[in-house]
Amino acid sequence: MSYLSAKARCSNLLRSLTGRSEILYSGRAAAGIWAALRAGGLSDQWVLIPANTCYLVMWAVLQSGNRPFLVDVDPTTANISIETLNQIQQQHVGALIVAHMYGLGAPIRSVQAWARERNLFLIEDAALALGAEVDGQPAGSWGDVSVLSFGAGKIANIGIGGALVTDDRSLAADIAAQLATLPEWSSELDNLQDQWLEIYWALHQFEAVNPRLAELYPALYELYTGITTYQLLDFPYADLVDELRRLPKNLAHRAEIRLTYLEVLSDYPHVRIFDEPPGSILWRFPILIAAAHRDRLLKHLWGEGFYEVTKWYPSLRHMAGQIAPYPCFDLTPGADTLGAKIINLPVDASVNTESALALAAAIRAYFDHDA
Repeated sequence: MSYLSAKARCSNLLRSLTGRSEILYSGRAAAGIWAALRAGGLSDQWVLIPANTCYLVMWAVLQSGNRPFLVDVDPTTANISIETLNQIQQQHVGALIVAHMYGLGAPIRSVQAWARERNLFLIEDAALALGAEVDGQPAGSWGDVSVLSFGAGKIANIGIGGALVTDDRSLAADIAAQLATLPEWSSELDNLQDQWLEIYWALHQFEAVNPRLAELYPALYELYTGITTYQLLDFPYADLVDELRRLPKNLAHRAEIRLTYLEVLSDYPHVRIFDEPPGSILWRFPILIAAAHRDRLLKHLWGEGFYEVTKWYPSLRHMAGQIAPYPCFDLTPGADTLGAKIINLPVDASVNTESALALAAAIRAYFDHDA
């Protein structure tokens, strides 16, 4: 398969998957957010983002010349809602980024209507929801533009890269022009990303209980901000074609592992399982554990060899309060609650039915032993 034919096949597969007509490729989803905001003509305006989304969304907003504002989320859904959006009192809001956290569909039809009433530029962040259906439409089909991610750990995982999809040809051309100005991915950026991931893994473990750790973020942001926006001149289209062709099997596997966890944990009193909107496809299987037990349980599971269990995503307020040069959130009790209680269980190819049953049993054994 030639490079150009692989790109064409990629684009056709993404058109089929999202229903969008215009497909653009970026170094990562965050670079797409940066380019979309700039192409949308936004400058020095508030951009509303979920308080529990990936830190790179906030970094991209800052680098675009705009001001992120953290919107609290509903702790029963992990997503923003009309109720949490209506709490925002900011003036000069120009855009809203809505994410489908963990692959659980946000109430995007009503959110899109809310944004249109206020003439806001709407970006759908479908990085964790590739292949899902949200409010009766494919994830990636909402808003002025949607971003997808193919980085490490994502549903379609080629280790790097992202895409933007839209139906606005003129907007797509402007986004492409913005992306073309970005530096190319390099071994230096690769090294910086590896360093940052090691550092952030440690920091996010303790920032909520040791707030002074957050004082490190301004210097770290300055050092590592380059990992947010770059382009891939040699995009791995052929690898992505293979991943997208395998997507139905991938999604079926995730659904099977989800059912395995539910079989063991759905009625267990120490575990709270999220309701899943119709059409959801899980990036990871999120559960809530009492805050007093969450970190001890994580250490127990890691000690048992379940290294893929994590606690993404923490509230961004610890980082945002340090790197944003202005107040950029009010109260975020929903995101804080999730940050203190969330555990993510793997559903990808790293786990099969047997290992999923063993992991779920290890969670129950931890609590049964304490009891």
